[in-house]
Amino acid sequence: MFFALPRLVQEKTEEQVQMSFPSFERILVAYDGMQMSKKALRYAAYISEISNSEIVVVNIVKANRSLNNMLPITIKVNLQRKEEQIEVAENHQGILLSDDLRTVIEEMKTACKASGMKEKIIFEIRGGDPADEIIGLSNIMQFDLIVMGSRRIASIIEGIGSTTRKVATTSKIPLLIVQKQLRYKDEW
Repeated sequence: MFFALPRLVQEKTEEQVQMSFPSFERILVAYDGMQMSKKALRYAAYISEISNSEIVVVNIVKANRSLNNMLPITIKVNLQRKEEQIEVAENHQGILLSDDLRTVIEEMKTACKASGMKEKIIFEIRGGDPADEIIGLSNIMQFDLIVMGSRRIASIIEGIGSTTRKVATTSKIPLLIVQKQLRYKDEW
């Protein structure tokens, strides 16, 4: 003899289930000029386009005597117009005259243009340990996502670089790690 048990779990309709997609208002991208960081910029540009988010591109430069007094520096950039707009805080106006920084800024602008970014871009140029600076900046500003490129290391155990590993283990913010796409089955 079979007894019909009352259904305890009621199926929910689509209206009852609210889908919660992540919201990305501000994205931090680590940029060092290498191929993988340029690829990370493209990923961030795509996510930014979909979510209409602001991108903060951080570049950690090797500090030297001429740069120590100037860093950190924040630059707001708008690449949408024919004449690019660059806004620098009043106390850093003379910094753009530094050849070292001008080169870094031009490289960052070129990479952002190539990635398809046009507006809502902020450049953060800092000196020091890259992982510590990325973690520190992510603690100061409210980011919804960190995007980093990472070279693939030959060892299977050490799949990501030390900077990326340190950020991944320390940061409480979601992290997107962009690596080189493998071409051959033997590279796994």
